[in-house]
Amino acid sequence: MTSPPPFDISLGLSGTHVLITGGLGLIGHVVVYAFLAAGSKVTVIDLATSSPFAADTPNLLVLHGSISDGPLLDSLFTQAEEKYGPVHCCVALASLDLSVLPQTESLADADPEIWRRVFDVNLNGTFLTAQRWLRGIRSLPAAPMSRNVSLILIGSEAGSFGVRTMPAYAAAKSAVQVGLLRSLAGDVPRVYTGARVNCVAPGAVNTARLAVESREYGEEWRWREVEATVPLARPVPPEDVARTILFLASERYSGSVHGQVISVDSGKNGTVAWGLGEAAAHQVT
Repeated sequence: MTSPPPFDISLGLSGTHVLITGGLGLIGHVVVYAFLAAGSKVTVIDLATSSPFAADTPNLLVLHGSISDGPLLDSLFTQAEEKYGPVHCCVALASLDLSVLPQTESLADADPEIWRRVFDVNLNGTFLTAQRWLRGIRSLPAAPMSRNVSLILIGSEAGSFGVRTMPAYAAAKSAVQVGLLRSLAGDVPRVYTGARVNCVAPGAVNTARLAVESREYGEEWRWREVEATVPLARPVPPEDVARTILFLASERYSGSVHGQVISVDSGKNGTVAWGLGEAAAHQVT
């Protein structure tokens, strides 16, 4: 009986050029460390100027700029390509998150300028990132085939369940993980054979910021966010988000996964509509 060939369980990401927008953030920098550990060459594009990485970190290029500035983004991609070659894998992680956005009790009180700003960064910036990545892979040689050619979008639990106090964020994330993703799923393999696009939709992630918010907003707020409708009753470790992104980046592991949203949210299945005693105060008598 012939023995089966050895099964290679490595990710196969060594040498792959990965560009990560928002790679200096609380989740982003963990994703960067994960790709560096996998042997990838990593370019980070971020608005932030302070970096958790040493200036001489091997295989890492950090560039500064906004994803919503198309000409600047194009220039930053070009710098990355000049340094490490074509961007095979792009992780579109940069966005304005809920912790930096003003919340209102009702859409009736929302500022239209905030709505436009959220869409400009979270949706239009993601579109510009995807577009520039596609233009880059269009020039890849057809043979031999490049590996790990993929785009990974970042959605959110908010894109599925909404956010009553910040609907702009929920609407933009929903547009990314539904309309944009499904459109790109038909487009991307036409631009380069075998190229893939998928989306990771995290729930509340256990960052230092979540700890601060839990102290600031109190026990009931944390219960609503990470326990009430979350079967695992805990926030998501950022490393779990990073590992899911690596899985999707690896053609060896996820080469037949395309056009999918993977929820990394500890099983979240909804939102709390009313707190204890809260509905009674809104009843019309």
